[in-house]
Amino acid sequence: MRRFDLVAMDLDSTLLDWSDGEAKISDACKAALSAAAEAGLVIVVATGRTFRETRLELLAQGLPFGDPIPHFVIAQEKFCYRVVNGRSHEDEALAGWNRQRTEEARKAMEQFVLPNAQRWLQRLAEADLVPRRWVIDTGAGWFSLIYETADEARRAEGWLREFVADIPTLIPNRNAFIVGLIPRDGTKGKALRFLVRALGISPERVMAIGDSLNDMDMLNGEHGFFPVAVANAEIEIKAAVQKAGGLVTRSPTSDGVAEAIRWAIDHLR
Repeated sequence: MRRFDLVAMDLDSTLLDWSDGEAKISDACKAALSAAAEAGLVIVVATGRTFRETRLELLAQGLPFGDPIPHFVIAQEKFCYRVVNGRSHEDEALAGWNRQRTEEARKAMEQFVLPNAQRWLQRLAEADLVPRRWVIDTGAGWFSLIYETADEARRAEGWLREFVADIPTLIPNRNAFIVGLIPRDGTKGKALRFLVRALGISPERVMAIGDSLNDMDMLNGEHGFFPVAVANAEIEIKAAVQKAGGLVTRSPTSDGVAEAIRWAIDHLR
């Protein structure tokens, strides 16, 4: 049987259930998270949100942040932090990784996005794909376009892929109705791969859970993690997980996370 040492999960629409327009985590999921910690599993939340936003959200959900879970947070999809007494902590390895990602983000935005953004936006407008809002964040390394619908974001992704075809340091990144460009190494999957190596955990002993395309490289088998898609995951995510030999849960969002964690605990032998 497979033996898991670490479970990593996306936050919004995976751990957090937004189905009625208000974030919540089911009691079953909270119980499963506590059971996982008691069983010795390392719990990681991997999210596009900042560390502070993640902390405040989980506290609002009644989870005693860092006591004991989560043990780590991957914030803004790439920055790795250990949670100590409810606060972020960086040892030498984590600090080094985070400095590299910060510098990579700054360079990508200054060298490629800032000089080209207006031209790219004009071409999107000509294709009838004017975003509702757009943001350039040099600290996070994001050029983000917010659309009214996921279909618009999907269509814009194709254009962005064309824009950066000759810029190997940037890749498109999409999550529901938000699409944009990020540094090639600024993904959840690469951050999780770094973290498990730093912890001395083999990738095949890692379960990764998600729902959306910005979770893709955690879930497509690229880094050797055991992938799980919650029931509400996008079609492309479910297909990638099934192709990689992973699990698609019967339940959505936090109940799906609970289902996956119970399955992981059952395989701790």
